[in-house]
Amino acid sequence: IWNKLQYVGNNWELEFSLKVQGRGKLGADGMAIWYVQELPKRGGSVFGSPNNWRGLGIFFDSFDNDNKHDNPAVIAVVNDGTVTFDHGKDGKGQSIASCIQGFRNRPHPTQVRVRYYRQVLSLEVNPGLTNRESDFEACFKVENVKLAPGGYFGVSAATGALADDHDVQKFLTYSLFERTEQAKPLTDENKAKILSDYEKYDQQLEEKKRKFREKNPDKYSEEVEDEQNLFYKSLIDYQVKLSEKFDQLGGVIRELANAGNTGDTSVIKSSVANLERIQNNLVRQIESTGAQMQNIINTMESVNKRSQSSERDLKTLSLALGAVQTQLKEVQNKKTHVCPAIPDQGVSFTHILCLIIIQTSILMGYWVWKSRMEEARKKFF
Repeated sequence: IWNKLQYVGNNWELEFSLKVQGRGKLGADGMAIWYVQELPKRGGSVFGSPNNWRGLGIFFDSFDNDNKHDNPAVIAVVNDGTVTFDHGKDGKGQSIASCIQGFRNRPHPTQVRVRYYRQVLSLEVNPGLTNRESDFEACFKVENVKLAPGGYFGVSAATGALADDHDVQKFLTYSLFERTEQAKPLTDENKAKILSDYEKYDQQLEEKKRKFREKNPDKYSEEVEDEQNLFYKSLIDYQVKLSEKFDQLGGVIRELANAGNTGDTSVIKSSVANLERIQNNLVRQIESTGAQMQNIINTMESVNKRSQSSERDLKTLSLALGAVQTQLKEVQNKKTHVCPAIPDQGVSFTHILCLIIIQTSILMGYWVWKSRMEEARKKFF
């Protein structure tokens, strides 16, 4: 099996998965991975492909032809087209690298990873005892292997008197590229351009906000700076000041380190004095900011208490006004019993007393209601 297009790169990686199974203890003949300069037009004697190839052949040799008990093995052979592979010796003297590795009748497929990068050829094998990706074993690594670009990848297999099933389950190739450039730091020109773009974006955003406020005045409300907002702003300012102090501390520590390396005692004394001064300022800043935050928290708690008290007072006022209204209705319905009818000859003392009581109740209710409303207005403004 061959790919039809040439690979034009210089570096590549190949992931190959095979499963070789047979009934007997011995197997034959094996399987091969190829990277050659010309596509073969027919089969051949080297694991199913023609001999005298130009390029690289990696052989998974199952049968021990020379009876040296070094099979099954993985063998790599580079050929310039003039060498005839020696099956009788299993490529001894012709291979650039090899390792003894079993791959027949394994519970899992055998995983192979071949890498050719900067003229270094390496091969790793997961023999198929497990299916974990981390169980790769190094087979060989060879330097100064020269393979021309523009080759074809392929795979072939062959059997002899002993027969095996050779299954290819995965054959993936990847291009590898050299890192010719490293990440460069931003220049001043690029930084200025980024800042300019950000300012333009910020201006466009503000313009959109302004247009939205003009078109939708009912949906937009200005932010009211209440006690809670003041608390958050104070917290942010506190963090900014702490950051500045810590930056100053870091600078003094660096000065101390440099002075310690040079042995300059005057610089060390000056740095220590600066360190103590910054430390004292930092402590005072923390204490001052903590006191401010505590005052804000107390103010917020007081506002919440006043709010709850005003709410209770409003409920009391509502109940009092309801009672006054009920009393007025009772007076209106029963005025003949409370206040006798006015005789023709004049107004009696009883009538005057009833009118005074009613007027006083109305004025007191109005005064209580007005005072509560004033307190509520002061709370919100």
